[in-house]
Amino acid sequence: MSNTKAKSEVKAKEKPQPKPRRSRGDGSLFQNSKGKWVARYQGKEFTGDVKSEVKSKMDKYKILVQTGEAVTSRLTVKQYGEKFLHYKEQQVKRGNFKNSSLDRLERTFHKQIGESELANVLMRNLERGVIQDFIDDLSERYSLSTIRKAYNFLSALISFGINMKDFPKNFDPLALVELPDESVLEVKTKEIEIMPDEYLPKFKEVAMAKKPDGTLAYRYGPLLVFGLNTGFREGELMALSRDGLSDVDGRHVYHVSETVSTVKNRSKNPDTKTKRIITKPKYPRSVRNVPLNKEAEHCLQLMLDTYETSKIRPDLIVTTKNGMIPTARNIQLTLDRILKKAGLPHYGTHAMRHTFATRLLRQTKSHQELKAVAELLGDDYNVVVQTYLHTEEEGKSILVDLIAG
Repeated sequence: MSNTKAKSEVKAKEKPQPKPRRSRGDGSLFQNSKGKWVARYQGKEFTGDVKSEVKSKMDKYKILVQTGEAVTSRLTVKQYGEKFLHYKEQQVKRGNFKNSSLDRLERTFHKQIGESELANVLMRNLERGVIQDFIDDLSERYSLSTIRKAYNFLSALISFGINMKDFPKNFDPLALVELPDESVLEVKTKEIEIMPDEYLPKFKEVAMAKKPDGTLAYRYGPLLVFGLNTGFREGELMALSRDGLSDVDGRHVYHVSETVSTVKNRSKNPDTKTKRIITKPKYPRSVRNVPLNKEAEHCLQLMLDTYETSKIRPDLIVTTKNGMIPTARNIQLTLDRILKKAGLPHYGTHAMRHTFATRLLRQTKSHQELKAVAELLGDDYNVVVQTYLHTEEEGKSILVDLIAG
């Protein structure tokens, strides 16, 4: 054997053999340019300084995937949010979800979530720290009520994913995520508006005024005063119906069973961006009987005598001159004109309901009466306490008196 041939055989033996490739599905493990070890498996990434520790993390994740206990979705939060909203839209079409509720979900998604850094995070990488950073970022720009809506959207999104079996039952990235205390926020939740007692006589005088020819000076003035005496929500006022009127034990009573909502027009070729619809109230407790006092009866009679027949439904009471359902803007513009004429500060239409509730609560002498106020408002007892009793010093006195009584 020649020396040349022998040398070549030695070199062939010394030539390093290529490392066996990892099988497809085993994941990848490598060291990056910064010296960190990186492991990747089905889009999930783990990093660390020690190779064995990083590999161990990946191996544990593999087991979770194989046992169905890991999120394997390749969608981002934004993409999965769109999937969730599409499902809700189908529910609306089937009559199993309210159009107005879908509108609220869409507003929260597009305004608070859709354009945030969270939107681009993969659902499989959605963890407590990522969500906490998102909440903390919102805290610099929004009120607590808005932040809570974003939190609730994520909660609903995760529940949807679990029900769809896209996520394991134990997937709970919201665990230990904290919402801020309102005291540290720059943007405060808007306080409810309550019209003081001393404003009411002048307000009612102007709202119920008539022109020299005997017609109403303010078309929706009686409707607003009716709201002051019943505490109806704006949508409930616009849905007033002749069919809701009845006599119970010789007393005129109105049965609240419908509300008007302005919702996104989801028709294929819509003429307008929004439309007004008449639906059942969102919560069963909002369906209720409300006794009418003399002032409310007078307002109702004025409306029955004044408003044109509805072109939407003949039983509806509150209409525009064209026989249509008025918009929230119609009512607010009337309220603005009345307040200006009366020399009073600005209030929103919801102030009618809040003022009614507050005046009733001042008269409560027992726990049972407090519950009756909640029933008249069609609200949860705890909501009434939290919303109204903390707005005045009188509220504290009421609570103390209830303990004694």
